Amino acid sequence: MTEIKKIDDKVSEVIITASDYRASVYTYGAVLHSFSHCDHDIVLGYDDYKDYLTAPGHLGEVVGPFANRIAGASFVMDGKRYELEKNNGENNLHSGSKNFGQKFWKIDSWDDNSVTLSLESPESGGFPGSHHAVVRYSLSADGALRLEYTISSEHKCPVNVTNHAYFNLNGKGDIRNHLAMINASEYLKTDSSLIPVQRCSVENTDYDFRSPVAIGTRHNGDYDTCFIFSGKNRAVVEGDDYSLEVTTDLPAVHFYTASSLTSLVPGKGGRRLGAFDGFALETEFFPDFPNHVDYPGCYTEAGKPFSTWTQFRLIRK
Repeated sequence: MTEIKKIDDKVSEVIITASDYRASVYTYGAVLHSFSHCDHDIVLGYDDYKDYLTAPGHLGEVVGPFANRIAGASFVMDGKRYELEKNNGENNLHSGSKNFGQKFWKIDSWDDNSVTLSLESPESGGFPGSHHAVVRYSLSADGALRLEYTISSEHKCPVNVTNHAYFNLNGKGDIRNHLAMINASEYLKTDSSLIPVQRCSVENTDYDFRSPVAIGTRHNGDYDTCFIFSGKNRAVVEGDDYSLEVTTDLPAVHFYTASSLTSLVPGKGGRRLGAFDGFALETEFFPDFPNHVDYPGCYTEAGKPFSTWTQFRLIRK
């Protein structure tokens, strides 16, 4: 069952229910506001959608056209240099003011188990061309929340779209007690500004999550790292009573344990959000791929839309 609740003239909340599972999405930012089983919600967020407008951390947003970082806030494409906004030191993070996740989307269609949202994003922030973005959220009775994206543009432009939800499988508390498994034999080593500099093996490092590991037992649980999938594109995180399985057709996932998360206002239920209160698994192409000829990535252009999918499956253990 899908229910649409109009909040005001700009924003609606879309609630999808399938058996004992429920997900809700705001039309602002196409934000994933909640994902629950029997009212056990695993998504960090705010009770009032207006708090998402000014909140740091991009909670729940559909980030695009380019998620993650672009070094020096610039890239060269077909011999032309494009200058972007510097909003993360000298770099561009999550597309700056162009970010899809900070825009008002519209509802295109819905059925019993899904909703499709769309956005017309004019040229801005240094990214070439206007974009048409579509995301479809669908929920099944076995707890699979699937996100399907289609991005098109009038001019050639690098695209790297993701969802930036933060999860806590226990609903609250420090997520460094969660167990994480990421099917990745390599990760991207970064410099001090989190720009990738080298592909490295996870073997004998703090980045080896090929078998389940308690997040906090290594590296103080502080990860802001792109992992390169090997074999099946899959990650699983386990809490006390629930686990979350993430699968995708994208080649990598950015694992962020929210060491810098802060909350200007209280989150859901009046609880203030802070460091290590959640984790993000941002499926993606490699960060900064327009500046690395050997990194996988994608470019949209007239007549060449880009489509991808990611699925979050919530499992009661």
